[in-house]
Amino acid sequence: MAKKIHKKSTALSGIRPSVGIIITLAVALIISVIINVISVTQLKTNESNLVSEKVAIFDHLAESYIRDMNFMANDQPVYTQMTGYGVSDEDGVFYITFDFATEPTGENPRHGILYFQWDAEHGAYGHAYSYHDDASYRPDGIYYRIVE
Repeated sequence: MAKKIHKKSTALSGIRPSVGIIITLAVALIISVIINVISVTQLKTNESNLVSEKVAIFDHLAESYIRDMNFMANDQPVYTQMTGYGVSDEDGVFYITFDFATEPTGENPRHGILYFQWDAEHGAYGHAYSYHDDASYRPDGIYYRIVE
Protein backbone atom coordinates (compact mmCIF):
# COMPACT_ATOMS: atom_id res chain seq x y z
CA MET A 1 0.00 0.00 0.00
CA ALA A 2 1.28 3.38 -0.81
CA LYS A 3 1.86 5.89 1.89
CA LYS A 4 0.42 9.31 1.63
CA ILE A 5 3.03 12.05 1.74
CA HIS A 6 2.08 15.20 3.58
CA LYS A 7 3.86 18.36 2.57
CA LYS A 8 4.15 21.14 5.09
CA SER A 9 3.44 24.63 3.89
CA THR A 10 6.46 26.89 4.31
CA ALA A 11 4.61 30.06 3.38
CA LEU A 12 3.75 32.37 6.26
CA SER A 13 0.08 33.01 6.43
CA GLY A 14 0.55 36.23 8.43
CA ILE A 15 2.94 38.15 10.63
CA ARG A 16 4.20 36.39 13.70
CA PRO A 17 2.80 37.82 16.95
CA SER A 18 6.25 38.89 18.21
CA VAL A 19 6.94 40.95 15.05
CA GLY A 20 3.52 42.63 15.39
CA ILE A 21 4.26 43.57 19.00
CA ILE A 22 7.64 45.05 18.01
CA ILE A 23 6.08 47.15 15.24
CA THR A 24 3.30 48.36 17.59
CA LEU A 25 5.85 49.33 20.26
CA ALA A 26 8.03 51.14 17.69
CA VAL A 27 5.05 53.17 16.45
CA ALA A 28 4.06 53.97 20.05
CA LEU A 29 7.64 55.08 20.78
CA ILE A 30 7.71 57.36 17.73
CA ILE A 31 4.38 58.94 18.70
CA SER A 32 5.60 59.41 22.29
CA VAL A 33 8.81 61.11 21.10
CA ILE A 34 6.83 63.44 18.81
CA ILE A 35 4.47 64.41 21.65
CA ASN A 36 7.43 65.08 23.98
CA VAL A 37 9.22 67.24 21.38
CA ILE A 38 6.05 69.28 20.83
CA SER A 39 5.58 69.67 24.62
CA VAL A 40 9.18 70.80 25.18
CA THR A 41 8.96 73.26 22.27
CA GLN A 42 5.74 74.68 23.67
CA LEU A 43 7.26 74.98 27.16
CA LYS A 44 10.28 76.84 25.74
CA THR A 45 7.96 79.19 23.86
CA ASN A 46 5.93 79.82 27.02
CA GLU A 47 9.14 80.38 29.02
CA SER A 48 10.41 82.82 26.39
CA ASN A 49 7.10 84.71 26.53
CA LEU A 50 7.32 84.79 30.34
CA VAL A 51 10.87 86.17 30.23
CA SER A 52 9.78 88.86 27.75
CA GLU A 53 6.89 89.84 30.01
CA LYS A 54 9.15 89.93 33.07
CA VAL A 55 11.64 92.19 31.28
CA ALA A 56 8.86 94.53 30.14
CA ILE A 57 7.47 94.71 33.68
CA PHE A 58 10.95 95.18 35.13
CA ASP A 59 11.66 98.08 32.74
CA HIS A 60 8.42 99.74 33.79
CA LEU A 61 9.02 99.22 37.52
CA ALA A 62 12.64 100.38 37.37
CA GLU A 63 11.73 103.49 35.38
CA SER A 64 8.88 104.26 37.82
CA TYR A 65 11.26 103.78 40.75
CA ILE A 66 13.75 106.25 39.28
CA ARG A 67 11.02 108.73 38.31
CA ASP A 68 9.27 108.58 41.71
CA MET A 69 12.39 109.09 43.83
CA ASN A 70 12.62 112.58 45.25
CA PHE A 71 15.94 113.58 43.74
CA MET A 72 17.04 117.12 44.52
CA ALA A 73 19.86 119.19 43.06
CA ASN A 74 20.63 122.63 44.46
CA ASP A 75 17.44 122.38 46.52
CA GLN A 76 15.36 121.95 43.35
CA PRO A 77 13.49 118.86 42.23
CA VAL A 78 15.07 117.10 39.27
CA TYR A 79 13.68 115.34 36.23
CA THR A 80 15.01 111.82 35.76
CA GLN A 81 15.30 109.34 32.90
CA MET A 82 16.51 105.75 33.22
CA THR A 83 19.23 105.02 30.64
CA GLY A 84 20.12 101.38 31.36
CA TYR A 85 20.91 98.68 33.89
CA GLY A 86 23.51 96.04 34.55
CA VAL A 87 25.46 93.87 36.95
CA SER A 88 28.95 94.82 38.10
CA ASP A 89 31.74 92.29 37.49
CA GLU A 90 33.57 93.52 40.57
CA ASP A 91 31.00 92.61 43.22
CA GLY A 92 27.94 91.30 41.35
CA VAL A 93 25.82 94.29 42.39
CA PHE A 94 22.82 95.17 40.24
CA TYR A 95 22.58 98.83 39.20
CA ILE A 96 20.45 101.23 37.17
CA THR A 97 21.94 104.19 35.29
CA PHE A 98 19.97 107.38 34.84
CA ASP A 99 20.23 110.99 33.71
CA PHE A 100 18.83 113.86 35.73
CA ALA A 101 18.45 117.61 35.25
CA THR A 102 16.82 120.48 37.11
CA GLU A 103 15.16 121.71 33.92
CA PRO A 104 12.26 119.83 32.32
CA THR A 105 13.99 120.34 28.97
CA GLY A 106 16.81 118.09 30.15
CA GLU A 107 19.50 120.67 29.47
CA ASN A 108 22.85 120.11 31.19
CA PRO A 109 21.99 116.63 32.45
CA ARG A 110 24.06 114.87 35.06
CA HIS A 111 24.41 111.15 35.28
CA GLY A 112 23.83 108.86 38.18
CA ILE A 113 23.99 105.22 39.11
CA LEU A 114 21.65 103.61 41.61
CA TYR A 115 23.18 100.44 43.12
CA PHE A 116 21.08 97.72 44.79
CA GLN A 117 22.72 95.30 47.20
CA TRP A 118 21.37 92.67 49.57
CA ASP A 119 21.67 93.73 53.21
CA ALA A 120 21.74 90.51 55.23
CA GLU A 121 21.58 92.41 58.53
CA HIS A 122 18.21 93.95 57.64
CA GLY A 123 17.00 91.10 55.40
CA ALA A 124 16.25 93.44 52.50
CA TYR A 125 17.87 95.25 49.61
CA GLY A 126 19.46 98.61 50.22
CA HIS A 127 20.54 101.16 47.67
CA ALA A 128 23.27 103.73 47.20
CA TYR A 129 23.95 106.41 44.61
CA SER A 130 26.94 107.70 42.73
CA TYR A 131 26.97 110.74 40.44
CA HIS A 132 29.21 111.27 37.43
CA ASP A 133 30.00 113.99 34.91
CA ASP A 134 30.98 111.36 32.36
CA ALA A 135 27.76 109.95 30.86
CA SER A 136 29.55 106.85 29.62
CA TYR A 137 30.84 105.80 33.06
CA ARG A 138 29.52 102.52 34.44
CA PRO A 139 31.04 99.51 36.18
CA ASP A 140 32.56 96.74 34.07
CA GLY A 141 30.23 93.82 33.53
CA ILE A 142 26.92 93.14 31.84
CA TYR A 143 25.07 96.29 30.80
CA TYR A 144 21.86 96.89 28.82
CA ARG A 145 21.35 100.38 27.47
CA ILE A 146 17.75 101.48 27.06
CA VAL A 147 17.28 103.19 23.71
CA GLU A 148 14.39 105.58 23.28
